[in-house]
Amino acid sequence: MSTSCMGSGRSLLTTSWIAIACAALPSMAHAQQGAAPTAPETGPPAATTAVEATGQPNAAEAQPAATAGDQEIIVTGLRGALQSALTAKRNSNDIVDVINAQDIADFPDANVAESLQRVPGIAIERDAGEGRNITVRGLGGDFSRVRLNGLEAISATTGSTLGSTINRGRGFDFSLFASELFNSIVVRKSQSAEVDEGSLGATVDLQTARPFDKKGLRAAASLQGAYYEMGKHLQPRIAALISDTFANDTIGVLVSGAYSERTVEEEAYSNTALSDFWESQQGFCPVVPGASVTPINTLVTTAPFTPNCTPAPGAVRGSTPEAYAEVARAGVFVPRLPGYGRFVNRQKRLGLTAAVQWQPSDSTLLTVDGAYSRYDQRKNDYATNPISFNRGNGAAAGSLTAAQATGRPNMKIREAEVDDSGLLRYGVFDDTDFRMTNGYERSETHFYQVSATLRQDIGDKGQLNLLIGQSRSLFKVPEFTLISLDRLDSDGFVYDSREDKKRPLLDFGFDASDPANWNFINGYSDIRVQRQRVDNKFRNGKIDFQWEFNDRLTGKIGYAYKRFTFATESVSRLTSTIINAPLPAGVTVGDLSNAIDDFGRGLNLPAGSTTSFIVPDIDAFEQVYDYNCNCVNALGDFRIGTAAALGNNRFVRETDNSPYAQLDFNFPLGGELILRGNVGARYAHTRQYSTGYISATLPIVEARRTYEDFLPAANLALEIGPDLILRAAAAKALSRPALGNLTPGGAVSTTGNLFTSTVGNPNLTPFRSTNLDAGIEWYFQKGAVLSAAVFQKKLKSFAQQLLTQTTVRESGIPSSAFPAGTDPNTPINITNFQSTEGGTIRGIEINYQQPFTFLPGFLKNFGALINYTHIDSKITYFLTANRTGPVLQDELVNVSPNSVNATLYYEAGGFSARVSGAYRSQYLRQVPLRAGLPDATGSYSTFNLDASISYDITPNIGLNIDMLNLTDQPTDFWDGKTIRDQQVFSKTGRQFFVGVRVRY
Repeated sequence: MSTSCMGSGRSLLTTSWIAIACAALPSMAHAQQGAAPTAPETGPPAATTAVEATGQPNAAEAQPAATAGDQEIIVTGLRGALQSALTAKRNSNDIVDVINAQDIADFPDANVAESLQRVPGIAIERDAGEGRNITVRGLGGDFSRVRLNGLEAISATTGSTLGSTINRGRGFDFSLFASELFNSIVVRKSQSAEVDEGSLGATVDLQTARPFDKKGLRAAASLQGAYYEMGKHLQPRIAALISDTFANDTIGVLVSGAYSERTVEEEAYSNTALSDFWESQQGFCPVVPGASVTPINTLVTTAPFTPNCTPAPGAVRGSTPEAYAEVARAGVFVPRLPGYGRFVNRQKRLGLTAAVQWQPSDSTLLTVDGAYSRYDQRKNDYATNPISFNRGNGAAAGSLTAAQATGRPNMKIREAEVDDSGLLRYGVFDDTDFRMTNGYERSETHFYQVSATLRQDIGDKGQLNLLIGQSRSLFKVPEFTLISLDRLDSDGFVYDSREDKKRPLLDFGFDASDPANWNFINGYSDIRVQRQRVDNKFRNGKIDFQWEFNDRLTGKIGYAYKRFTFATESVSRLTSTIINAPLPAGVTVGDLSNAIDDFGRGLNLPAGSTTSFIVPDIDAFEQVYDYNCNCVNALGDFRIGTAAALGNNRFVRETDNSPYAQLDFNFPLGGELILRGNVGARYAHTRQYSTGYISATLPIVEARRTYEDFLPAANLALEIGPDLILRAAAAKALSRPALGNLTPGGAVSTTGNLFTSTVGNPNLTPFRSTNLDAGIEWYFQKGAVLSAAVFQKKLKSFAQQLLTQTTVRESGIPSSAFPAGTDPNTPINITNFQSTEGGTIRGIEINYQQPFTFLPGFLKNFGALINYTHIDSKITYFLTANRTGPVLQDELVNVSPNSVNATLYYEAGGFSARVSGAYRSQYLRQVPLRAGLPDATGSYSTFNLDASISYDITPNIGLNIDMLNLTDQPTDFWDGKTIRDQQVFSKTGRQFFVGVRVRY
């Protein structure tokens, strides 16, 4: 065998790993004949491959095990799982990637999302060090479908860390289930007619274990102690599975479960309100209090405004002239809400699966699958910041006058430095208002699913497959409370990011740990009370029939019915800042607060930062104010209702009907050439009904619409001998908008002195694209592959969340939606989704996987998986809600142009170890940065390193150690491509799992 590896102009990274592979090729060619036989490993064989999901033969049948004389070599563990997954990928007509369990209840990573990031083209975003969401070939979770046991799965839950929000889209949250419950994952990157429509990125099939995967009695259990570095928490993680078959292996029953507890702590600097021009919130106090200010940065406003500034005592009544002149210039940005935060989340996760299979004859198989998950979270979000940066001219409320309630317009700038990009890097401010909040949330996520599938052979040529099932994801927040303590008009606040933008110095200028320096202020301080509920239901029925005309042609027809319902409900306290009186007699702020004196763990904040402060004590406040009574008591009106949360009371029902026809083919072309694949088309009819509110005084708003799509698809695989496959695929693809964005009406928030409104759009255009794929796969050794793939997705339409900055008078929102007496000139930001022009996503994936059996001695027990993905995306973004206004061509959000995943493993004699690294380059998170501005927010590049070690003491007992986030990778977000102000810099620490695993 002769090999040659040549190329030029490659990146250093790509060239390096290709060179490694090429250097090994001469010895690889005869590795199977020349290598010394490996001793058979103990323990049961690797779990069944993902062939049922891909419709291909079992891997063991497709590729016989190597032999040494008359002895069969059974490859198990990680290497066996990789080999079986590669066989499934190779045999599929579609473009797929497969991940298999190493053994029963033993998936290769602690989290399913972390396993998926090893797949070329997939990137994940971690939440508190744990993978939660995926992006496939440039498209996020709402554009990629996840199916659990064949049924589409939607999960509504909230995140673990700072700033996470409730998922009301079509995406799946991979943190719901422990990885031990899954047997295989198939990622379908190309579309075929027989696969249900609904994905532009990929269809991810999750399969739980079934009793016929390996017949007979089998069981496994694992117990781990989990150590979380941030907070030094030690908590349990347990999983178990038992399966058996009866009646001559014609009936099988399997049950599995997993339970874990996890306490996540996060330390953060954040400016989540983003930086904005200095005129935002009616600017700062001018040199002469009461003077009118003509805006320079007219994206904020074009009309002159007068900051409500109370003159300071002494000679300098307003801002210091030199400092004010440094800030009040064109293009100067100021942080709107710089602050520190600690997030503590106590989680409990329970997952259960069950399967019953009955095979009365070789031609009939009935399978019933069930899955349940409960995910409980109790979160405290402690945050402190100079809140006046994000508050404008105030309005009289409670015990405060308008002047007392005013924020930034009353702040006096004493010193300032602005860098060349226009970002304020240093400032000293007087009359600054400070806030300390404690937000407590108790949430529950329940996920239920049950399905039944029937496979019935009809003669020797036909097969009928039936599926019926339903699922439900119910997310509840039975308790949410946010309480604040405040300090008004404090002098000497220092903001300094000159040394380090990511960790600026915040010196409050007073002792924030002394309760005497804080107040609970009627008309300003918050007692927010809220309850929420998001209910997603899904029903699915499918019938598929196939007929083998001959050895070369198989016809398939089928029909799928799907019905989604989405309902969200919310009630809130109607007047969150109003109480009847200050603190009751005999009660002090000290009685209602706790101390934090060790903030900044792992952040390395500069000396002089305020790291000790008090936080409201939620339980103590409830004992005094009884704010959960849903009543009017002596201390205030604590009734809750929908009037303050109308936008989160809405409903969507979507019904999809889709028949299809497909022809599979397998043609020998002479010699060693074989052309196989499929061609077909699916017709999709969509009907949607939605409801929502605009105002509590107006009737509910309803919307109806239907649309239809014709979706042709083709997949080709040309086998050139036994080792080389050329692939091509083309398809029209459809992804429907997130259900939560399809509702009419909206919500108006009147908290604070900047009103906001979020409005739905029931007429959002579905996302449609033309997808093209091509690839080459070289299976140069058993269990090895070197492959490359290129892809293009031409998006015909897209959707963008657009912001309109206007006034109450000009908003078009009925006056009944605002509090009585609202000034019609009050500013309001209106956000809604609108259909926009599409764009193009192009990319290349390079994948290398190989066990190093060609090497001598112990080196033959090593192996590697390396893949690289490059994505070039261009999308047209509207900068304002005006469709004829300015636009920006930029990358798609949440897409890293470059990503690399690499795993090096060792496996021999019952010992296994691996280390995995995942790199993704920086990416955009929001476009535009603010209405009208051609700029964006984004994330810096990330690198996560995980490791795992296991050792089998006996064939049935093993020890294992898993280590996650060894690089202690921070969450690292910026805003503004040029100014690069820090939006979030936070750390959650490393995680370690040590335990024992028993199998039978």
